[in-house]
Amino acid sequence: MKHARAFACALALAWLPSVAVAQPADEDEADEGTIHEDDEVIGPDGVEPPPPDDAPPPSDPPSADKAKPTGNTGYDKGFFIKSDDGKFSLKMTGRVHSFLALTRAKTPAADWTGAFEIRQARLVLDGHLHGKNLKYRVQTDFGRGNPSLRDFLADAHLGAGVWVRAGQWKRPFSRQFMASSGRLEIPERAITDRAFGTGRDIGVALHNGYEDSPAIEWTFGVWNGTGEAATTRVTTDPMTGTGTATTSNVPREFKPAFVGRIGINSPGIKGYSEADLEGGPLRWAAAASFWGEADFDRNDQSNDRVELDFIVKAQGFSGSGAFYAMTQQAGTHVLSDQELAYIGFHAQVGYMLTPSWQGAGRFAMVDGRQDGLLDTKEIAVGGTYYGWGHDAKIAADVRLLKTGEAKFTDAVSFTLAANVGF
Repeated sequence: MKHARAFACALALAWLPSVAVAQPADEDEADEGTIHEDDEVIGPDGVEPPPPDDAPPPSDPPSADKAKPTGNTGYDKGFFIKSDDGKFSLKMTGRVHSFLALTRAKTPAADWTGAFEIRQARLVLDGHLHGKNLKYRVQTDFGRGNPSLRDFLADAHLGAGVWVRAGQWKRPFSRQFMASSGRLEIPERAITDRAFGTGRDIGVALHNGYEDSPAIEWTFGVWNGTGEAATTRVTTDPMTGTGTATTSNVPREFKPAFVGRIGINSPGIKGYSEADLEGGPLRWAAAASFWGEADFDRNDQSNDRVELDFIVKAQGFSGSGAFYAMTQQAGTHVLSDQELAYIGFHAQVGYMLTPSWQGAGRFAMVDGRQDGLLDTKEIAVGGTYYGWGHDAKIAADVRLLKTGEAKFTDAVSFTLAANVGF
């Protein structure tokens, strides 16, 4: 028995070193814990564990601050909404133009008269429908306590950069009138604006996007000729004698006005915005316009007008001007019986004294060429503070008007205006 025990002990001592050699001496010297693709792994309970999940861990939910905008709503020179496919869009802009207007005329009292006014309170909606080849614009005005429709038009692209427009908008005759009243250097336009009959009207025209100042701009169209103002028509029932008043801007008789304009623009010019707020090298634009009336109502009253205008900007300096001429029908022939009635011009300059302050001045004249038509001259001096360009500015001007043989000091006006828009 003793010999058996001794043999067993000797056998154990001989086997233990071989086991020790087969086991790793240290974790750093072996692949302990590493499972190879061909290894069969059995868990402690004798069951093969499920394979590891190779999917990446879930990311944290995006915070509201990190969420990217969809691009369908926002602000870009106006608040906008557009469809996911980009075929429909709506942009909304607006502005309020408030005035303090004071005037003094040569009278025995020679008193200043005036009041606060909201001359323009505009809301504009524009965009495109069913793609970018069909555009629209609607502009309303709530100024002076008299709500009115200013613009309502549609533009359809015909191809090769040619558009057809129908609706109500500004007749493209005078650069200064075509520029928005909120984009002027001096709060009020020159006396030539009213003298030569610019305005809005209902009509149809072909154009090439002239309002964006392309290298060559052109437009030609026909309008009612009576303007945007509504008139009241009273019809009387012959049986009862009662009258019915109807307000409309549709003319009683068709008396069309044909208006055409062609111009040239240098690169980078904003041809329908006064003041050189952008700065930079020389930029300029020039154009010519024609307005002809047809005596469709056979009352022997019509007139024709021509106009040349320009604008130039460079390094904060801006200059603009226009020359006008108008004839009146003096016989039965609408073309051959025209006589010169008025000529006029205005010249205006401005300079950005600082990035926010500008000074400007203007001289204008309307010369009556027939008996009974008086001459009128205007001198205007003004200054403007631009908070955020034309969208937030305060402007003031002093205007001296001379009519006929009167003096410049016989009629003086002072205007303080604030324009705020988005």
